[in-house]
Amino acid sequence: MQTAALYIRVSTEDQTEYSPDAQRRALLEYAKRNHILISNEFIFTDEGISGRHAEKRPAFMRMIAMAKQKPRPFDLILVHKFDRFARSREDSIVYKSLLRKECGISVISITEHIEDDKFSVILEAMLEAMAEYYSLNLADEVKKGMTEKARRGEYQTYAPFGYRLEQGILIPVPEKAAIVRQMYEDYLYHGKSPFGIARELNSLGIRTLRGNTWENRTVKYILQNPVYKGYIRWNPAGKQDLREHKYLTGNFIIEKGNYEAIVSENLWQAVNDKLLKEHRNINRKPAELHAHWLSGLLRCDNCGGLLASGGAKLSAFQCMNYSKGKCPVSHYITYRRAGEAVCQAFQVFIETGDFHYMVIHKQDSEGIALLQEKLAKLSAKEKRAKDAYLAEIDTLEEYGENRKRLAAERENLQAAIDKLMAENETGDRHEEMLRRIRNVYDVISSDADDITKENAIRSVVERIIYNKSSEHMDVFLFCD
Repeated sequence: MQTAALYIRVSTEDQTEYSPDAQRRALLEYAKRNHILISNEFIFTDEGISGRHAEKRPAFMRMIAMAKQKPRPFDLILVHKFDRFARSREDSIVYKSLLRKECGISVISITEHIEDDKFSVILEAMLEAMAEYYSLNLADEVKKGMTEKARRGEYQTYAPFGYRLEQGILIPVPEKAAIVRQMYEDYLYHGKSPFGIARELNSLGIRTLRGNTWENRTVKYILQNPVYKGYIRWNPAGKQDLREHKYLTGNFIIEKGNYEAIVSENLWQAVNDKLLKEHRNINRKPAELHAHWLSGLLRCDNCGGLLASGGAKLSAFQCMNYSKGKCPVSHYITYRRAGEAVCQAFQVFIETGDFHYMVIHKQDSEGIALLQEKLAKLSAKEKRAKDAYLAEIDTLEEYGENRKRLAAERENLQAAIDKLMAENETGDRHEEMLRRIRNVYDVISSDADDITKENAIRSVVERIIYNKSSEHMDVFLFCD
């Protein structure tokens, strides 16, 4: 007697006759008529879940993982219709092929009888295509419905910071709504920048809606969001692009909502007028301004972030992550002091002859970059292998084999990189490097223009780490 697993799926758009109970009854009756044995542990149900993507259906993924066990726990998988199994042709082909070729398990629809001949291939492909068309068409209809709701001022996504959602209506959360109002007032009336507001919120232990620390951009998002003045903003095209005030143009729908606003329309408008004015002023930097000769080389010792140039007026560097409110340590240093500190580091190299560097052969530079790119991709493979194990798709043994294989690949890649970047320890190489350091120092300590200095220092310096507490520059050298 054959054994089978039952797969039952119902999403929010399904009708009553396709409820989990209805599907279960029909599947059990079919199994009984055809003398197929069903065990309760092999009944898998996904409720309220779309069939577009298999990885988002936990019961489906558990069934696939169980099917891969040796010996196989069941001979068949019974579904009410093929669109219960998958609505994506890609998923359907991948998983049916896996089950059939690797596990010897067939998928049977109890309402769509298909003979075991060559014409069944065409019929099954047509059924799968129809299921995918239905899913895509349904997505379009859902989008139309959501757009119409937006035009009626109905809110239809998760509640933003300062609100909670009750039966589709936004309700202000008093303590968080007060924080939002204070953000608007601090920016407009008290001269605080979005960055300053972010730092203050973080210092008070206040977190964003998702529990993260505040940044310059997350504060701006709240200040620019018309939801706080009582208006719904909806983009029928999908993900909203709120950078650089782009929400003011395009196909965004902005309609008066049916809920209580947190700030007045006048306050919201005044804040956004100020934001737009500041944004336009930022974009009017003179074209003739050039970056400092150290721009792009200096990094923060606390977070590793780049120290950005402040332009002609500021004449200083600052950690970019600190400017966003993500790094707690200021690394402000003037152009003059930064240049002096780097020159001092070069003086030490010359006086003591004590320095280390990595060797990069010009002919190998492209090969190194390619190997490093492969190494980065390997990390993604390792994560996918772990995710497959945690999702119970792969067994512990399979996960162990994948880890071993990827670890060996990582070791080989790293060995190849180390070989290409191996340091030449001969005295001749060291003397040549010392000569180059002296030449670079002569340029950067002179009155040469920034472009000349930049070309000189980049010929031997890979990066410079600035330690704010000790006012020290760690210069990382390379030789090609």
